[in-house]
Amino acid sequence: MKRIKKLIYALIFLCIIGIVLFGYSTIKTSSSTSNSVKYVNVLIYDGTGTMSSSVSGLENCLDELNNKSSNKKFIYSTAVEINSQTLQGYDVLIMPGGDASEYIQNSKIDNSSIKQFVSSGKGYLGICAGAFAASNYVDGYYNGWGLEPDVTAETVDYVGDLSISTTSYGKKLSGTSDVTIYHQNGPALYTNDTEHILSTFSDNNTGYEGYADMVGESYGSGRVLLSGSHPELEPENQELLMNMLLWLSKNLD
Repeated sequence: MKRIKKLIYALIFLCIIGIVLFGYSTIKTSSSTSNSVKYVNVLIYDGTGTMSSSVSGLENCLDELNNKSSNKKFIYSTAVEINSQTLQGYDVLIMPGGDASEYIQNSKIDNSSIKQFVSSGKGYLGICAGAFAASNYVDGYYNGWGLEPDVTAETVDYVGDLSISTTSYGKKLSGTSDVTIYHQNGPALYTNDTEHILSTFSDNNTGYEGYADMVGESYGSGRVLLSGSHPELEPENQELLMNMLLWLSKNLD
């Protein structure tokens, strides 16, 4: 009888050990799966001066990217004010298409907070107006915020699809050497620091063949990417937008 009891106790002990080990394995697997997902927190400016189609285009692209991917998730919000408080908790700020002069003059956009945000290790994506505003100088018009201090922005009078050629570094973002992208009077970007050029205008539709359309570089501990054209508008280039945000959040080298 004692032998039977000992056997029962031994079986119970083994069952308990098995349950504990199974639970640990489940937790470990779940944790590993969770850690493999790349989360990027994105703030999109949607205040005075923005072009509504650019904001909605960004939201649509991010929604579709989230639906397509199980290991890359973009958690986004919009804000009508940009300052140290509204930037808290985000990895990347997107300043979309719109009116750059209104961005520069808007008292609800604190460019010093943007600089501090990026310098601390975060990312800035300027599209069209957002690129004008973050450049060092808009030629013949006004000074920008200087997030890319070597970049001068030239004004362009062109609306429509545009062909751009990516550099070897820019190809990491686009996945291809030649890209068709929508352009709506965004800047042609000029910089002497050619290693930061990601793409150039490959024809003269803008009047600036060979000038940069996309430029990316470091600012303090963070990263800045300026795009004269619109990856979020038809023809959408969701892969390009995704890789822009991954690069800016340091999830892509």
